[in-house]
Amino acid sequence: MAHPLALIRAAEGLSPSEYARIVARTHAELGFGQMAARREKVHRWESGRTVPEPTAQLAMAHHHGVPAPEVHRLGWPHWLHLVIGDAVLLDQPYTAAGAALALNSALHLPKAPCPAALLLTGAALAAHLRTALVRATTDADRNPDGTGPRDTSPHDTSPHDTGPPDTGPHDTGPSAEQLRWIGARTSALERHESGTYLPTAALYGAAHAEHRLVVRLIGAHGHDGPAARRLFRFAARTALVCAWLSSALGEETRAERHNLTAVRAAAAAGEPDLAAVATARLAARHVVGGDPVDALALVRAARTVGTRPSPGTMTALHCTEALALARLGHAAGSARALDRAGKAASATPAAGDTPFGAAPFGAAPFGAAPFGAAPFGAAPHRLTVTVARARSALLLGAPHEAEPHFRVLVDSLQAPPAGAPSPHTGSWLLDAVDAHLAVGDFGSAAVAVHRAVHVTGTLPPGLARQYRDRLSAHGREPAVRRALEFLRDTAPHESSMTKSEVETGRDDAGAQPIESADGDDE
Repeated sequence: MAHPLALIRAAEGLSPSEYARIVARTHAELGFGQMAARREKVHRWESGRTVPEPTAQLAMAHHHGVPAPEVHRLGWPHWLHLVIGDAVLLDQPYTAAGAALALNSALHLPKAPCPAALLLTGAALAAHLRTALVRATTDADRNPDGTGPRDTSPHDTSPHDTGPPDTGPHDTGPSAEQLRWIGARTSALERHESGTYLPTAALYGAAHAEHRLVVRLIGAHGHDGPAARRLFRFAARTALVCAWLSSALGEETRAERHNLTAVRAAAAAGEPDLAAVATARLAARHVVGGDPVDALALVRAARTVGTRPSPGTMTALHCTEALALARLGHAAGSARALDRAGKAASATPAAGDTPFGAAPFGAAPFGAAPFGAAPFGAAPHRLTVTVARARSALLLGAPHEAEPHFRVLVDSLQAPPAGAPSPHTGSWLLDAVDAHLAVGDFGSAAVAVHRAVHVTGTLPPGLARQYRDRLSAHGREPAVRRALEFLRDTAPHESSMTKSEVETGRDDAGAQPIESADGDDE
C-alpha cells in the first residue's frame, strides 16, 4: 500500500530529494536547528522503517498547513491524511451532525484510479470503531429523537424502509413515496452485489448517484428525527454498495472511505447489525491492503456487535479471518477458519441472504433480494470458500496448492453461468493469474486474463493496471506477451503501454523509478 506521504509528494510533484530539502529548510526556519536533507530519510519514512522526529513532523505540517495540535492529537502517519482531503472523515464526532458532514465529504472521493492507501489503521482505527459501535448499540433501542423505546411498528421494519404515511402537504421531510422509491432502487442495487452481468463501473455510477441523493436529503431536511434516521440507514446501505463495487473495480482507497462513512451512517441510524456488516466489509479491505492484525480485530468486532448474522455474512467473516491468518503465516489457524467457512456456506440461506457475505445481518435484511438465482449455480457461498482456500494457499507461499482451487473458478466461466457472476470475479481471477505465474504455467495465466476481460466486458482501469503489473515481469514469455497485447487491444481508451513495453513486458508508466532533482535514481 502506498504511504500517505508518498501520495502527498506525488500530488505536489516532488522527488524524495526535493521533499527532503523543503523539510530541512522549514525545520531551520522554525528554529528547530539543522537537519540532513537526504532522500534516504524520506524513503525510510515512506517505507515505515522509521518515524520522523517530532520536530521534523512539525516542519512537514507547517509546510502543508496542518496545525501542530493536530499532529500531536492524531500521531504519525494519521495526521498526513489531513493533507490529502480526509480531514472531515477523521475529525467529525460520532453524532448525527458529524455523520452528515462526513457523508457529504465522501461525495467527493476520487473517481480515477489512485494508489491504495488506508486511512485508519492500528490504534486510531480501534478508537474510531469503538466509538462508532458504542453509538450504534446505544441508540439501537431508542427512537430517532433519543427518547423512549424504539418504534417497531411495521413502517420501521418494512423491507423497503418506507417510513410513516405522509402527514400532509406541509410536511417538510421526505415523503413516504420518495422513501419507498429510494428503498426500491437501493434494494435493486444490493441485488447486484451478489451477482451481475452489468459493467461494474456503470453500477458504481448508479449506486453513487443514489448515495448522493440520500446525503443531500439529509442535508436538506436535517439530521434529527424519524425521517433522518431512515435516511441515515439508506446512506449506510448505499455507501456499502459503493464500497463493494469500488473494491471490485480495484479501487481499495475509495472502498475504505465508503466503508468508513457506512459505519458512521449506521451508527447515526442506531443500526448495530448494519454497523456490523460495514465493519465486516472494512475487515476485508484490511486483508487486501492493510495490516492483517487490524483485519482480525475488525472481524471480532463485527461478530460482537451483530445480532443476527446470515450464512453469507458468517461465510465472509470466516473467509476474511482465514486470509488474515494466512497473511500472518498461521497455516493451521487459517485452515480451521476455512473449515468454519465451509460449514457456514452449507447452511440453508435465510430469505434475503445473498452470496459472498454481501447481505447485511438477518433475514430479508434491509430490503435485500431473496436468495433466488445464485451465481455459479446453486452454491455461491461454496465458491466463495473455494476462492478463499486458493487465496490462503497463495498467501502461505503454496501456489501449487492454490492452483486447483482457482481452476474451479476459471473453468466455471467458460460460458455464462446459470446465475450472474460476482462483481469481484475480476479480482479473484487476478489472484489466479498470480498462482499460475508462480508455478510457471503461463498458458493458464493467459487464459485467466482472457476470462477476466470476457466476464467484465472491459477491465476497469484500476484492475487492468494490476493485471499488467503482475504480467510485466514475465513479458518475454510468448503466452504472457499475447495476454499483454490482449489487454492493450481491449482497453476502452488508448493504453498507456507502448509496443516496446509490451514486447519487453514492462509498463514504464507504472514502474519507472523516480528521478531526484540532482539526477540520482530513487
